[in-house]
Amino acid sequence: MSLSTVRLHQLLVAAAFLVPCVVLVGAAWWNRAEVLREEDSAVVRTAAVMHEHASKVFDTAELAMDRVDDYVFDRSWTQISAPATGGFLASLKAPLAQARAVWVVDPQGRIRASSREGDLGRELAERDVFSVHRPKDIGIYVSPALREPDGSAAFMISRRRSTEDGRFDGVIVIALGTEYFARFYAEIAAPTAHRATLLRADGAVLVREPPGPEADERLGPADPLLRAIRARPQGGAITGTPPGEAERLYAWRRIGDYPVDVAFSVETVVALDRWYDNLRIYGLVATVSALTLVLMAWLALARARAEEQALADLKREHAQRLSAESQLRQSQKMEAVGQLTGGIAHDFNNLLAVITGSLELVQRRIARGDTDVGRFIAGALDGADRAAKLTHRLLAFARQQPLEPRPTDPNRLVAGMVDLLRRTLGETVQVETRLMADPPPVFVDQNQLENAILNLAVNARDAMPGGGRLTLEIAQGSLEDGAQGVSITVRDTGTGMPPEVVARAFEPFFTTKPQGRGTGLGLSQVYGFVTQSGGRVRIDSQPGRGTAITLTLPVSRDALPAEDAGRARLAAPSPDRARRTILVVEDDAAVRLASAETIGELGYRTVTAADGAAALAVLDGEREVAVLFTDVVMPGIDGPTLAAEARRRRPALRVVFATGHPPDSDQEGPRPAPGETVLRKPFSIEDLAEALEAANREQASA
Repeated sequence: MSLSTVRLHQLLVAAAFLVPCVVLVGAAWWNRAEVLREEDSAVVRTAAVMHEHASKVFDTAELAMDRVDDYVFDRSWTQISAPATGGFLASLKAPLAQARAVWVVDPQGRIRASSREGDLGRELAERDVFSVHRPKDIGIYVSPALREPDGSAAFMISRRRSTEDGRFDGVIVIALGTEYFARFYAEIAAPTAHRATLLRADGAVLVREPPGPEADERLGPADPLLRAIRARPQGGAITGTPPGEAERLYAWRRIGDYPVDVAFSVETVVALDRWYDNLRIYGLVATVSALTLVLMAWLALARARAEEQALADLKREHAQRLSAESQLRQSQKMEAVGQLTGGIAHDFNNLLAVITGSLELVQRRIARGDTDVGRFIAGALDGADRAAKLTHRLLAFARQQPLEPRPTDPNRLVAGMVDLLRRTLGETVQVETRLMADPPPVFVDQNQLENAILNLAVNARDAMPGGGRLTLEIAQGSLEDGAQGVSITVRDTGTGMPPEVVARAFEPFFTTKPQGRGTGLGLSQVYGFVTQSGGRVRIDSQPGRGTAITLTLPVSRDALPAEDAGRARLAAPSPDRARRTILVVEDDAAVRLASAETIGELGYRTVTAADGAAALAVLDGEREVAVLFTDVVMPGIDGPTLAAEARRRRPALRVVFATGHPPDSDQEGPRPAPGETVLRKPFSIEDLAEALEAANREQASA
């Protein structure tokens, strides 16, 4: 054997080891990044659920304080100390599972009224929950967690009471049990090894699940979570290492205007356990491949094709496993959606039948050379538009759509809800409509009005346990200032309400339903929405004769928008579009490609980026970018943050947000500043063209 042949075999053997090792390292590093990214997203989502839960608890507590303050207003301390006040506080606390006690404390720090027996006369003068309010009004104060006499832990929120001349007049205190939060955190995080925390801005831990070593636990100055909260009070996500512990993935959110945050974290090593499992698989694959390649080298590559086939089979098996996992996740998602929106499935099936039937007819006619397919394409597009509107309605029922008042035809809105109401209310309830001849349009958020009618219809069903008739009637009405309005009446044949219940029907937390069946917020939300829209609400009800709730809404100054006969034909791209560059930012690769292709179809030049960091890098290198077209919800740097930083660097840059969901923080979507536009998904190519043209016109005039 010649020296060159020996060297060739040595190189082949070396390559047999080195190539699988290089592939293993590259694949392992990519998989590690993917595992950490997925775990980071899971941590952020869990923190968002904790934030929503805590926000509702604190807002409910503050509403309860308002009711207590209204009750004791203008009452002497002798009247406040009467048993009736304690009974009121006990009835107020009863539906609040998170509350341990509600107290009214006099200016000397003594509890004068309590929802709980045994608390009267207790001294709180030396407690911070009382003393911090004496010098001045600081708003809501949240105390550290303390042990109750019965051994349970609780923290307190308090608010100052003042006389008309501003003097200190005691405090209102609500004690919140930590075990209520701990149970919730354990449920949403199980079975993940986690750490869920509710803490004050100064690092004092109010609730920790699993429990910490001490009841009065406090984060130290060196704790990475406390440093991150002080750097970004409103929320974020980081990776940090607490003193004496392993590295962790953190996500936190500030609860409204309260000096309290929720935080959720897991150890990085826990997230990497899944990567280690994958690494073993990769190592096994690399080992088998290396041995096979060595054998192939000594056999003069005779088995090369067999090994390639084996590797292809392995990749196909891996792809099939990923596909099966994806299908399982999708089936679980669809099961959840089915449980939530089973009544809407029929409508979607009808729309899909229109779309698929039209497309199949287009396919068959084109196959035989017939190009007269315009009406079928129009039918498919119309079905898709109706499906998008139905999706928007579902988001509205979930309170995820921003408030968008516009001229609305009340007849069309009510008639369009009949099928939904019949499926929601069941076969025992007969749904009838009495429409008004040629009613004027009302100026209201259509989605919120549909939600209000659905809320009233469900209440009516509960008032007709044996079945009955629900009537939706539209008629002329008048507002309190005498202006013309349109009235929508929801009338049932149920049990009705006595006068004392009617008088309190719109009060928050007031309900006649059994405990656990109602929150007492449904009618108050309807009342708030209608009054905010400039209308009024009236209840007519008598026991045994049913209930009629009338929503009178203001008439729109503008006419109804003209009905589109079809999608408009796009004008030919203007020559100057090719000289304008659009930066498309979207973390979903498929959506990013589709958006870039569509914008390119309109004649613009496009560049793309998969996240906010990459987009900023593109902006630094591409000086010709005229418009930033970005998704709103993205991992890492989100759309609004990216837009703010991009416009700080490039003040003349115009921004178009593409979003299907508003941010969780305010549930109203991005609020565009000058030079910014919001485009709601799904959008047509005409909507996209109009948004980009508007952005370019603004830039040209700037």
